[in-house]
Amino acid sequence: MKTGDLTSGPARLFKAWQKLSAQWEETKLHWHDPVSQQFEQKYLAEWEPQIVTTLERMRALAGQLNSAERECDS
Repeated sequence: MKTGDLTSGPARLFKAWQKLSAQWEETKLHWHDPVSQQFEQKYLAEWEPQIVTTLERMRALAGQLNSAERECDS
């Protein structure tokens, strides 16, 4: 990842979140008690909107950085 690269980090975050979500769905088939529900609510349910927001903001920032680079090159 080069300096100023705002695409590979978010891509890795998105893939990791997809993998975690898939693993959690598989885990819920075997672990479905109040503790698992608390874990899902306390961690996974809170993380998802934060991850989505982070990805959206990084995408917007990457666009702004690309625009700035194009302006500097012209």
